[in-house]
Amino acid sequence: MKNISIDGKFIGKDYPFYIIAEAGANHDGQIEKAYKLIDAAVESKVDAIKFQNYKASKLTTKTAQKYWNDGNNAESQFDVFAKLDTISFDDWKKIFDYAKKKGITCFSTPFDLESVDFLETVNVPAYKIASADITHIPLIKKIASKKKPIFMSTGMASLSEIHDAITTITNEGNDEIILMHCITSYPTEPQDANLQMIRKLESEFPECVIGYSDHTLGTEIAALSLFYGSTCIEKHFTFDKNLDISKDHRLSLTPNDFIELRKKVDLIEISRGSEIENYIQVETDAVKYARRSIVSTKKISKGTIITPDLLDIKRPGTGIEPKFLDKIIGYSAISDIEEDTPLTWDNIELKNE
Repeated sequence: MKNISIDGKFIGKDYPFYIIAEAGANHDGQIEKAYKLIDAAVESKVDAIKFQNYKASKLTTKTAQKYWNDGNNAESQFDVFAKLDTISFDDWKKIFDYAKKKGITCFSTPFDLESVDFLETVNVPAYKIASADITHIPLIKKIASKKKPIFMSTGMASLSEIHDAITTITNEGNDEIILMHCITSYPTEPQDANLQMIRKLESEFPECVIGYSDHTLGTEIAALSLFYGSTCIEKHFTFDKNLDISKDHRLSLTPNDFIELRKKVDLIEISRGSEIENYIQVETDAVKYARRSIVSTKKISKGTIITPDLLDIKRPGTGIEPKFLDKIIGYSAISDIEEDTPLTWDNIELKNE
C-alpha cells in the first residue's frame, strides 16, 4: 500500500491516523457558521475539514424523494438541499481563504462539474467523491483530471462499480486514491457498519490507501476501524448538535467528541504493536525470571554424572531451558553446582567427551 501526501501530511499505514471533520453543509447556508466550523475544527485538532459544494438544481429533480428518515416526509431532496446551497462562489472563496489563514487543510466534495472548476480556483489540496456519485463517471473523470488526491466513498457500491471508478481515475493519469469504506445510512447502526469490508477493500485494491467514512453515532466504531486496517477516518462535524437546518447536525461530532476520538485513536495506535513473533523490551525481565530452568535438587560435585533425581524445573529462566531435560541426562558436571541452582551449559559436558 502506498502513502499519499495532502498539504504535507501523509496518509497511509506508515503514518499517524488521519482525521477529517466532515462539515458538509452544516454551515446551514451561512458564511459566519462556516467560519465557526473552521474555528471549531482547529480546536478539535483534526487534520482537515471538508465541506460540500452543490446547487440543488444541479443535484436533484424537484420531486426526488429522500433516502433518509428525518420525520418530514413532505419534503423532497430538492427542498432540503435548496436551503443549504445559498453560499455564493465569492463567499466560498472567503471560506477557503479563512481556513488557510487558520492553518487547517480544507477541501470539499463537488457534486457537479461547475463546482469542480470553482474548487480549482481556490486550489484545494484534494477532492472527495461522494458514495452516491461513484457511478457518475463524467464527474469522476473531471475530478481525476486535476491530478490531486481523491477520497472516494464506497457506500452502496459493488466491487465492479469501484473498479470502474478507479479505472476512470487512473486513465486520467491519477493514482492518488483513498478508498473510504462507507455505509450510506444516516445514522448507521453498529450492526450495519460492516468494518470487515475495510480488509476486503485492502486486498481487492492494494494500489489504494483505505479509510473509513463513518455515519454511526459516537466515536467507538470509528476508532475500532483502525483494527481493520483503516488509515483515516471521516466523521460529520458540527459546533452545535441542536442546529437543525442541515439534517447532518444530529449525527455529527462536536469538537470535544473529536478530541475524544483522537485520544482513542492514539491509544489504539500505540497498543497495536507488531506482528513479529518475539517478546518486546518490557518483557525482558519476565523472560529471565518468570520462565523456568533446569535446577539442581542437591549439591552436584564436579565429575558427577547427571541423573534425573538431581534435577528439577524451577524459576528463574536464566539456566538451561526445560526442553533439554532429557538431553542432559548422562552429562557430567565440570564444576561444583550448589543445591537449588540453575544449570548452565558451562556447568556440564558429555560423560565421554
